[in-house]
Amino acid sequence: MQARMTSGNDQRLDLGEGPVWDSVRHQLWWVDSEAGQVFRGDLTDDALVVDHMWDFGEKVGSVTPADDGGFLVAVERQVLVMNAAGVRVGAIDVLPSGQSSRLNDGACDPVGRFLVGSIRLDDRQAQECLWAVEPDRTVRRVVEGVTVSNGIGFSPDASTMYYVDTRPGVLLAFDYDSGSGRAANRRVVSDCGGTPDGLAVDRDGNVWVAFFGEGEVRCYSPYGEVVDRIRVAVPNVTCPEFAGPDLDRLVITTACFRMSKADRAATPEAGAVFVTDMPVAGQPVRGWAGSTS
Repeated sequence: MQARMTSGNDQRLDLGEGPVWDSVRHQLWWVDSEAGQVFRGDLTDDALVVDHMWDFGEKVGSVTPADDGGFLVAVERQVLVMNAAGVRVGAIDVLPSGQSSRLNDGACDPVGRFLVGSIRLDDRQAQECLWAVEPDRTVRRVVEGVTVSNGIGFSPDASTMYYVDTRPGVLLAFDYDSGSGRAANRRVVSDCGGTPDGLAVDRDGNVWVAFFGEGEVRCYSPYGEVVDRIRVAVPNVTCPEFAGPDLDRLVITTACFRMSKADRAATPEAGAVFVTDMPVAGQPVRGWAGSTS
């Protein structure tokens, strides 16, 4: 499959990441991690139109809407609580002080916890975590011993959590208990190598994983078999997300991060948001269950 780029804006993101389809408000959220910006917009038949942009003045890992109309933003070391008017009303400390890390990809679990992972900023190995921000704003570790935390998603029956550790390049699975928010029985679905990044899980339980530097989104069965691929016209593909009223379109963020001027000129669509119609639909994404007022 070949993805086609949305029209309607000329946005080129340095490090586009974290698209989230808000099924309640029928809008898309996404971020430019390097620029420290969060975007919200409307997805029409052939256009992604920016409705609003927030600039946070530091790197942004991810964003998630909240059930009450506000949203959460994972900045470098905290999760910011933003109300429905887009005004900051709180900050939740996540990373310990003095640790050379920052927050990265995040997603809500099936009952509305915000899960957000950390990535190293030095050469440490297997010392990062996936954290849960509970609806009451308490924070706890869910997974330890990763290096570069990336995509997070859940099987249709919510019993399995899929999770990417970009270094060493693996797609992991855990048994997941939504009641307690605990993950157990860590296992490798695919030792895929390369640079796997964000992911999305469709209604059939297959896992669509973006590959940075490889210009594609790869579809894995729950057993680790590659069953489909979507080619994208730029190399640095970061994250897919099922979107639209029927969740049958795949939005794909990309990046021009660390590309030379010559490479950017040769690939002018680098950093754009792409979209393709899909033969399979995704699953609705749960918002954060806590209060943002």
